[in-house]
Parts: sequence; structure tokens; C-alpha cells
Amino acid sequence: MFRNLLTGTAIVCALAFGVPTGTFAQGTDAHQDADKAGQEAKTAGKEAGAATKDAAKATAKGTKKVAKKTAKGTKNVAKKVKGAVTPDEISATCKDGTVQTGKTKTTACTNHGGVKG
Repeated sequence: MFRNLLTGTAIVCALAFGVPTGTFAQGTDAHQDADKAGQEAKTAGKEAGAATKDAAKATAKGTKKVAKKTAKGTKNVAKKVKGAVTPDEISATCKDGTVQTGKTKTTACTNHGGVKG
């Protein structure tokens, strides 16, 4: 019984405190860890900056393309509106015998005695 107790105690101690293997992992100090973290942060910052730059270029290209398309569409609409607002000129024969043009027959013959007939 004493033998079983001694064996059980040895196993419990080995599990609780670990079994020494004779090799130790090489440890780093806080300064080395801080230097490594600083280098990783610097690399991450450079990569983030490059990604931001690429995204900005893509956005600028897309915006420029849309702006050109919008300008072209606006120009076409302006031509249509101008045609609708400004009708073609009309020719009219005036009382003095001359033929004049204007937006209306009345305005065409304003200084010529009015519209004939």
C-alpha cells in the first residue's frame, strides 16, 4: 500500500510540476519583442498605405468616367431643350411688300406696317 501511495504521489508531482526535459526554449526580452512589433506595424502601415493609394486611383478613374458620361448626356439634353424653347423662324409677307422672318408673323413685320392679308 505504501508503494502505491509513493507511485501515485510521484505521478501527481510530475503532472503538477512538469517533467524536466533538460532543454529550455530560448526566451526573448521585452526590448526584442517591442522591436519586432514595431517592424511588423511599420510593414502593415506601408501595405495599408499602398492599398489606400490603389483604391484612390480606382475611385478617381471611375469618377472621371462617370463625369464624362454625365457631361455628354447634359449636352444632348441642352440641345433638345434649346430646340423646344427656341422655335424655328417664320417668314411673313408684310403690308409694305417685303418678306421678313421672326419667331412669329407679328414680330417679323413689326417695323413694316404689320402682316399682309
